[in-house]
Amino acid sequence: MFPSSLAVIGAGLVMGGFALAAFGWAWWRGQFDRLDQRAAIILDERDLRLDRPWESELQKLERRAQYGPLLKAPAGEWGGAE
Repeated sequence: MFPSSLAVIGAGLVMGGFALAAFGWAWWRGQFDRLDQRAAIILDERDLRLDRPWESELQKLERRAQYGPLLKAPAGEWGGAE
């Protein structure tokens, strides 16, 4: 029983080392820089300008400054009644 436990522990350490190395490589290559911009890539440009009812006025002002005037969302856009 003891030798198989050492194999499992060793394999876990090797896999953990590979995961840590992959994370370090991604960090060094800059994959975690500007995460807010990378997250917005999946959004359509129109989505960035739609008025969001849950945002505070400060958040709306920041988006208005960055993307231009906000557009009124059509009925049902954010899951509301149509």
